[in-house]
Amino acid sequence: MMCPKCKSNNVNVQMVTTFKAKKKSLIYRLLIGWWLNILLWVFLTLPKLILAIFKKKKYVQETEKQAVCQNCGHSWKLS
Repeated sequence: MMCPKCKSNNVNVQMVTTFKAKKKSLIYRLLIGWWLNILLWVFLTLPKLILAIFKKKKYVQETEKQAVCQNCGHSWKLS
């Protein structure tokens, strides 16, 4: 494999993992999410606050291959 920037053959390929927070769908947020969240904060402030502090967030894990040139430091995604 050759670096597209410096044309060197000293290239290292590695798997890179990224985590993104999982979000609700647009339909859920438009129909339910906005008023449900407001009602919970107005009527159940303390339980909602405790839930917001200790609730685990859901994450989506994405893995991709990246090549890194050891000479110039240029990196690019591999398909």
